[in-house]
Amino acid sequence: MSILELSQKYGRQKGRQVVNAAIRAELPCGNEILDGLKKYGDIFLAAQNEQNGYTETEKRLAGQIFYDLQRFRDILGDEIARRYGLKTKFDEQPQPDGN
Repeated sequence: MSILELSQKYGRQKGRQVVNAAIRAELPCGNEILDGLKKYGDIFLAAQNEQNGYTETEKRLAGQIFYDLQRFRDILGDEIARRYGLKTKFDEQPQPDGN
């Protein structure tokens, strides 16, 4: 299935939106990961604003949670890509040569 067919299936137009819709519909905990990513993305951005009174520990924790949720989202996105024969995010990254 191509990205076009997947976008028709889920009614989205942009690649990431299509993959996110498929994650929500097809993978266990997909909703929770994507909802958490939005929530902690907002918290992370707010923590970067010095006027909000976050401690350095709170800033680091929000950043780490946000980063971890991004990694989970990437793994789920790669699963969708594999299911539908699309290029995965990790396919785009250069592989170590083992030296």
